[in-house]
Amino acid sequence: MKDQAGPVVPVRARGAYRQSALVLGTAQLGGTYGIANRTGMPDDDATARMLVAARELGVTHVDTARAYGDSEHRLGAALPGLGLAVITKIGPGADVRDSLAASREALGLTGPLTILLHRAADAAAGWSDLRRCLDTGEADRVGVSVQSPDELRQVLELPDLGYVQLPCNILDKRWLAALSGEQPDLVVTVRSAYLQGLLAAGSDVTWPHLHDAERDAVVATLDRLAVEFGREDRTDLCLAYLLSLPWVTSLVVGAETEEQLRRNADLISRKPLTAAEREQALAALPEMPVELLDPARWSA
Repeated sequence: MKDQAGPVVPVRARGAYRQSALVLGTAQLGGTYGIANRTGMPDDDATARMLVAARELGVTHVDTARAYGDSEHRLGAALPGLGLAVITKIGPGADVRDSLAASREALGLTGPLTILLHRAADAAAGWSDLRRCLDTGEADRVGVSVQSPDELRQVLELPDLGYVQLPCNILDKRWLAALSGEQPDLVVTVRSAYLQGLLAAGSDVTWPHLHDAERDAVVATLDRLAVEFGREDRTDLCLAYLLSLPWVTSLVVGAETEEQLRRNADLISRKPLTAAEREQALAALPEMPVELLDPARWSA
C-alpha cells in the first residue's frame, strides 16, 4: 500500500478540465447499492471520514444525483472545507432549473458544478437549459449519463457536450466501437467497473442471466489473466483494463467503508494494462449476453 498521507490517485486532463482517475461515487450514501453490498449504507461519521480520506488520497470529484436518495443532502453536510468538486445529475424527467436549484440547496454549494442529464431521453427537452448553465457560470461542464452505446452515439452530436458517463467493465465489449481518441477534450467517466459488484464477488453470488458453470469459467479466466499480467487480483485487473482504454478519463467507484475507498485508490494509482495486455484479455474473454451486461434487465 502506498503512503496514505499523500495523494496517490493520478489526475488526468481533458482540455482545461482536470479530474482524478478515481471519482468517488455516492449512490451508497442514499441507500444500499450493489448486488454484493454486505455492509449497507455508511452512517454520517463514516461518510465524513471517507470524504476526508478521499481528499487526502488525491480524489478531486465526487459523483451524486438528485435520484440518489439523500446523497446530495448528506454530502452537503460533510463537504464544506474539503475542496472536493461535485458532479451531479438532473432528476430523471425533471425540469433542469428546478432540479438544479434543489441540488444546490441540498449540497449547500454556490460555485460551478459539473451537471449531467441522468437520462439520455431527457436531452431533447433539457439540453438547451443545461447548455445555458455554461453561459451563466453555474456549470464547468455539462453532459449526459448514458446506458447503452446507441444512446452514446446519439448524445455525441449534442453541442457543447463536455462530459459523458457510461457503464463499462472488462466483459462489456459493446463500447469499443462507439468511442475513439478523436475527442480529446471529452471527459468520459466509467461507472459499474465491477458490474455492480459481480466481478468482485465472482462465484460467491449468482450472476443474472448466466449459468453458474459459465460464470465460473469467466471468473477462472479473469483470475488467470490477473496472474499472467502480474496484477494483485481480479479487481486490480478489472480497473487496470478500463484505465487502459484511451478514451477513459476516470472511474466512478463507490465505497461503503473507508477501507474500500483506500483499496480502490491504491488499485487505481497503479499502471493500467498495456495495449497488448488489453487485447489479450479481450481475446480470452467470451461475448456476454446483454441481459447480464445491462443491470436494468436483471429482473426480466
